[in-house]
Amino acid sequence: MRHRSIILILCLLMAITASAGEVSYYFWKGKLDNTEVKMACAVKDDVMTGEIFQYIDGSTIVCNVAGTRNGNLFDIKAYREIGEGGITHIYFLRAEIKNGDLVGITQNDGKKFKLKKYSDPYAYPINRQNDIYSSPYIEGKTFCLTGWEHGGMYLYQNHMGVRGELELWYKPDTESFTLSIRRDSEAYGGGNDALVGVSGIHPDENTGDFNAACCEGSYHFSVTFHDHFLIIRQLSAQPAKCFGSGAGIVGIYILMPAKG
Repeated sequence: MRHRSIILILCLLMAITASAGEVSYYFWKGKLDNTEVKMACAVKDDVMTGEIFQYIDGSTIVCNVAGTRNGNLFDIKAYREIGEGGITHIYFLRAEIKNGDLVGITQNDGKKFKLKKYSDPYAYPINRQNDIYSSPYIEGKTFCLTGWEHGGMYLYQNHMGVRGELELWYKPDTESFTLSIRRDSEAYGGGNDALVGVSGIHPDENTGDFNAACCEGSYHFSVTFHDHFLIIRQLSAQPAKCFGSGAGIVGIYILMPAKG
């Protein structure tokens, strides 16, 4: 009996190891905010990417998807690029994959939704190479699910109307990064608030994670870069006054398209 238990544990560990790093593909359709949509996504290592297709007055609008698992749910942003190097957010979703369907709420109003899984014979074949997501509807469009870029301009926005810009630049002379975030609180009549301004952020030589020296301690966080967004995750408790009153940096940041 003891040997059987050991074999069972080993089999479970092997199954977990085998699933790590694999890409899972999903096709959903239904309504979001009373709008007919289709959603095609890939999930790898708790990160989601893909597209949402909105059908409005006979036209199709394509939105990019960036999501990350938060507990049992995914935090999902759907957005599209607009002119002059900007983006506009379309949906903020909190959802779980349940029996193959995507079930959750739209964060801005808390309305429930359910997108049902389906098969689409008209979709392009998906390239199932590890670490690559090929859009099944937009021929030639690919997203790298893993990667590393030293620096860039990223945009943060959430369903509460908090907006910010994140600058993450690599400095070869010091091998450090500079992080700055602003909140545009114009919607609440407060103007612009500077929330974060931290320099001397160093990547850990052993783990590749980041360490920010703050006035009351040290703050550790990870930054994972993807094709069109990055994700910041907290690794240690946030020291008081590290980034200003009530400020935090955890979340999804969308890579801003180049201007011109």
